[in-house]
Amino acid sequence: LNLNLWDCGGQEAFMQNYLESQRDNIFSNVEVLIYVFDVDTSQTDKDMENYTNSCEALRENSPNAKVFCLIHKMDLIAEDQRDKVFQSRE
Repeated sequence: LNLNLWDCGGQEAFMQNYLESQRDNIFSNVEVLIYVFDVDTSQTDKDMENYTNSCEALRENSPNAKVFCLIHKMDLIAEDQRDKVFQSRE
């Protein structure tokens, strides 16, 4: 079993570097992509742009990869508000 994990999140400068300079290296031979969204972000549009670019790179370099999206920090949202918050981010 060969497992390589890449944590591509964090600062915008790093994400742009991953998507531009290291795109083929990071997105080649990928079996699974787990993309984590932060529910508490104020930059939903930028997050969606990065997600779309990641999926595009994946289609080009690893077209058979499976993609899973996780929503991080959902526990910070009141339980009775979670559906509303989730639907507003769809």
